[in-house]
Amino acid sequence: MFHIDYQDLTESEQKIVNYFNVNQAMAPLLSITEVSKAIGISNATLSRFCRKLGFKNFKELKLALVSSQDVTPASKLQNALHMKQQMDREQALAVPTQMLYRDIDQILQTIEQLDEKQFSKAAETITKEKRIFVFSKGASNSLGHLLSFRLKRFGIHIQHISLGGSEIFETLHTIGPDDLLVLFFFGKTPRETQVIFDYVKSEQIETICFSDQLYRNPDKIGTFQFYVSRGVPTEYHSLTSAIALIDALVVEVSRLGPASYHEHLQKMHTLKEYYKKDIPR
Repeated sequence: MFHIDYQDLTESEQKIVNYFNVNQAMAPLLSITEVSKAIGISNATLSRFCRKLGFKNFKELKLALVSSQDVTPASKLQNALHMKQQMDREQALAVPTQMLYRDIDQILQTIEQLDEKQFSKAAETITKEKRIFVFSKGASNSLGHLLSFRLKRFGIHIQHISLGGSEIFETLHTIGPDDLLVLFFFGKTPRETQVIFDYVKSEQIETICFSDQLYRNPDKIGTFQFYVSRGVPTEYHSLTSAIALIDALVVEVSRLGPASYHEHLQKMHTLKEYYKKDIPR
């Protein structure tokens, strides 16, 4: 239903599609006002999008969603009870605890969308003899540096692409088919990311993508695509599930990697022990 080219969607429409993709079971049970409030848009914007898809109104869109999912009365009741319990639970807790429970929910949503076979293939691709380049702008910049910090311990060559404007071309032109590109992008996709996508597609460069968006067409994004749940647009956007996914990827790389990875780790440990009087651990 939502196989639409992201370039044909406005920013608000991208949020709508992503919300329905992430909340497939729950969304059909909500009113237009509840969905609009969760996304952070007006009812009129949501109604216009329904008509853009060829539906008369929001109700008709919900009916199409239900029929496509084969939702039973029992599953409706179960979803409704889960939503009520979650709301009651959050209202009864202090704010810090509420946020931790939301992080747990987002990790579970991330797991639901995870293709374990693809995840292992992505990790295996990292272990091949090639250079790795990372592009992570804005809030995701810390994620790119975390991945880089972890992988460098294995002796893997990893380099960051400059974050802004035309400076990306200083590094981009050096990346070829024998390299691997890792991209992080959340919310509105930066123009630099769109340019990088166009370049890697023309050069047939393998790409690992981490994103909180599910609306993209498969042929428009990287070789490996992994969804990261960060909550609805109107909530505080946590990076907890993204960090958990990065840690899982690093462990999988360690499991699939050559013996030289563990030799690098041992050498690093030996250096730390030797110089611990000069640089305390």
